Amino acid sequence: MEISKKEIDLINKSKYLIDNIFILESEPEFNNVILYNNKFNFNVKNNSINNFILEQINNEDEIILFNKKYKKDQGQKLKYTFDKILYFCYRKNTYPFKSRISASISRDSGWGCMIRCGQMIMARAIYKYLKSKKFSTEKAISETIKYFLDIPYSEENIPSIFSSILSTNLNINNNKNIKILPPFSAQMHCFLGKFYNKYAGEWFSDVHVCQNYRDINEIFNLFPELSIIHFLTDFHLEEVLDKCFTLLNNENVDKNKKIFNFNDKKYIMKKCGLIFISVRLGINKITNEYYDSLKKIFECKECIGIIGGETNLAHYFIGYNNKGNLLYLDPHITRDAVFELNDDSIINDYLVKNILEISIDDMSTGLSFGFLFRNSDEFEDFNQFMEKYSKSSFPCFGYIKQKIEIDISKYENLFNDEDDF
Repeated sequence: MEISKKEIDLINKSKYLIDNIFILESEPEFNNVILYNNKFNFNVKNNSINNFILEQINNEDEIILFNKKYKKDQGQKLKYTFDKILYFCYRKNTYPFKSRISASISRDSGWGCMIRCGQMIMARAIYKYLKSKKFSTEKAISETIKYFLDIPYSEENIPSIFSSILSTNLNINNNKNIKILPPFSAQMHCFLGKFYNKYAGEWFSDVHVCQNYRDINEIFNLFPELSIIHFLTDFHLEEVLDKCFTLLNNENVDKNKKIFNFNDKKYIMKKCGLIFISVRLGINKITNEYYDSLKKIFECKECIGIIGGETNLAHYFIGYNNKGNLLYLDPHITRDAVFELNDDSIINDYLVKNILEISIDDMSTGLSFGFLFRNSDEFEDFNQFMEKYSKSSFPCFGYIKQKIEIDISKYENLFNDEDDF
């Protein structure tokens, strides 16, 4: 059977990542960073939200975050919500990145903001996914952070879900001097950047970041019960059914399973779905007609946010206020890389301290929307929203039921380096 170009590309990426994810302690790079401390136990507490958040809710009728509305007198409820959102920013003294000229740099300040925004939307998905697996809030937060650290960790402290990595032909169980780079670290994005001519020290686009998460999850089989799917310009229902559902016949219908009917066929869910949809809403600025439909995305219960920004500044959008401005988290501060997770003050580096707002007029046109469904009910709700949303005036993306073949090269000019952050 002939192997497709897409399969060959994934094979090449897989070999390259596996060759780079394992780090020997004897390698020179380990002399350039603080000694790594393998302690991961902690309790989440004392997260002090910047007063801007509570002041903002007191000065406005309401704000909307992830489809929930908060009134003037609900500041503490709002704070409770923010205690569960993970925040990522620039880091220094990280495990070194390799740039285009092969020089190693140990910080991502000035170029890694879209990668950090991608980490925020991906962390939101992992946290919600783990919560659906009955993880406590503290456990879900601690396990999620482990996927994104900026420094390698030793085998005994990796999340249990990494068992597929441990079974590789490198047989690291017999070599205790090997450490492993976290799979969703900024370093891993830079490794994959090689395949689309991007390197550390250069801006990455939202499209590349979403594609990287899809590839990394598939290569390492990190979440066997989660399929990450990335679309350009349109949502494709049949592709989601192919990847997240099992087609039934009359002999194998399980009456205990919820059945989804489509095109005279019956399906039952086999995997959760993390959906990214990348679009461009205008040439130099977002077209006015998209303003209402852009905000309407946050009415979807399965929405986990939007990544985009303004010129050369990436943001993670999580809602909007009654003035019509979008609310976002900003990665543009630099902190030391975290080497241990046993201290509350360090863990608080990953919890939200501030929230900003921006007029849609000032935003760049390139955006990627994120959605997560974890069970059949959520998928049904999500699909109904998508179908209804596509029929509204000026939706940000289309809704396509039947599977069609798309020549991605036709869209290359829509998602070029001008959209990088």
